[in-house]
Amino acid sequence: MRALTLQGKSFHVTDLPDPSPAAGQLLVQPLFNGICGSDLSLRKQMAELADATPPEAQHQLPIIVPGHEFSARVVGIAPGTETSLKVGDRVTGLPFTHSHDGPACVGLSPFHSGGLATLSCIDATRTFRVPDGIPDDLAALTEPLSVGLHAVNLANRNDGPNMVIGCGPVGLAVILALKIAGRGPILAADFSAERRAVAASLGADIVLDPATDSPYERWSDLGHEPALMSPLLERDFRGQPHGLNIFECTGAPGVMGQIIQTAPAHAHIVVVGVCPHEEKITPLEGITRELTLEFSFAYRPEEFSTALHLIEAHTDQAARLITSHQPLASTEAAFDALAKDPHEIKILIDPNA
Repeated sequence: MRALTLQGKSFHVTDLPDPSPAAGQLLVQPLFNGICGSDLSLRKQMAELADATPPEAQHQLPIIVPGHEFSARVVGIAPGTETSLKVGDRVTGLPFTHSHDGPACVGLSPFHSGGLATLSCIDATRTFRVPDGIPDDLAALTEPLSVGLHAVNLANRNDGPNMVIGCGPVGLAVILALKIAGRGPILAADFSAERRAVAASLGADIVLDPATDSPYERWSDLGHEPALMSPLLERDFRGQPHGLNIFECTGAPGVMGQIIQTAPAHAHIVVVGVCPHEEKITPLEGITRELTLEFSFAYRPEEFSTALHLIEAHTDQAARLITSHQPLASTEAAFDALAKDPHEIKILIDPNA
């Protein structure tokens, strides 16, 4: 098979042996594969590992075929696999698998090659047939949309307004999930004019550039009147205080701490962005305003299925997340663009081009 490999700091398009599916697995031909913040984090971790490895041992660094946001076509079914799927079906799936070594992530592990290849193996029980009305490229959005949907489902403490910090693919997925669920109003903030425009097109009610307008000073524009930290301090101390939901979707250093410092009382903060770095927070700031700080990881299988059907019902909105389609040979440039170019949102790689 033809595949994109990452070893240390180096990407290569190369020929590798075709994978052979084990019992319970499907052999699939990836059609499109998205790049996300987890892939950029993986690249950074691999580079750091290379820096810590002596030159004479560089060849021993792990080799990874990335790609966990994919759509694919079934080309083979391992003997002994129970599934209603058949060869020729278009599918997408949860990028997780199990072996005798335990669970692992497809496309984020040297042991389970991902979707940036012309062939890959995925678990039949974690695979979903793509409805006929969904194009191949939109089907590859199922995984990132599931991330946003899960974060929105976690934000179940408050039914008040919503603030989304960061309008990359995850933030836009959060906005879309909120809008479809009828939850609003929504304030969205991002430095990129292109991303702000997409946020507005998906239904964000207020869209801000944090370089010129702080989102943390716009609570009243959302119709939200911050409460005191406890109903006991109110003149009428009956009832429950109302808060809002804040989704941290950037993963950028310092943003989580800034949100905790400025969030109004009783806010429910959901951290969705990939944050591999340390963050400094002062718990007392959360205590005195009774903030809820929650961390969102991936999604549930039911949410993955729901996201697939949301794409089917809202194809026009989902398509707005895609900014470019690139061939496999352009993957390294696509990684660079996603990390540095504010015009890009979701880049899809065609492994067969």
